[in-house]
Amino acid sequence: GAQWMNNMQSSLFKDEVVYTKMTPYQYITLTERLIGRGLPEITSLYLNGRLQFSSNDEKIYHHYLTFPALAASARQDNVLVIGGGDGLAVRDILQWDPKSVTLVDLDGDMINLFAGKDALAPEVVSNTLLDLNNRAFLDPRVELIVGDAFIKVEKLVSDQRYFDTIIVDLPDPSHPDISKVYSDFFYARLHQLLSGDGAIAIQSSSPYHTKEVFISIGKTLESAGFNIDQYHTNVPTFGEWAWTMGTKRGLGPLERLKLMD
Repeated sequence: GAQWMNNMQSSLFKDEVVYTKMTPYQYITLTERLIGRGLPEITSLYLNGRLQFSSNDEKIYHHYLTFPALAASARQDNVLVIGGGDGLAVRDILQWDPKSVTLVDLDGDMINLFAGKDALAPEVVSNTLLDLNNRAFLDPRVELIVGDAFIKVEKLVSDQRYFDTIIVDLPDPSHPDISKVYSDFFYARLHQLLSGDGAIAIQSSSPYHTKEVFISIGKTLESAGFNIDQYHTNVPTFGEWAWTMGTKRGLGPLERLKLMD
């Protein structure tokens, strides 16, 4: 009995790798953790060894990323997502019944995995991911653009596309290739794409552990011509986490939300 208990305890709270994939851009690892009998397993995504989400609390993160900006926008008809290749932000945006959601992500293999279209992924893994994002990438309103956001956003500008809400769900700017999509140049392009009465939201790292990153994102968005507000909450997996929201003209994001009370 004692040995069985020891074996049971060793499997609890321990991540078991259920799928890995090396894409041209990153190393994807999916894990599951058993936390107790009768309780759902926790699915986690790691990119290049860095945790991106855990299924037990990712909804906190994604609600805070998407809902305030959508609420601060005059309309939610056409929404742009930069990054978010797991489909979880798109899942939440679709709850607002938009006419279209356009997602730009660098890694087509990541999108295929979370669309249930990775031929090498075990069926149980594909079904778990489809349940997590509520089959967001299979929705006919969703347009998927695979490529470098820095380049693809230029194309959207030249095509004179406009979006009511823009959501930026990118990894932290820990590498030069990522830093360019946290630049005032890139934010200025997003400024051109955003409707005059729309709002933008950007994941902004930890306001405590990476305070300089958090402050820098706010200042950079402001320098690109946005009225900004920053906010944060506790996501148990990550601790305190932050987002930056911006509007083009008129009232700032927080003032707009206060009018809705």
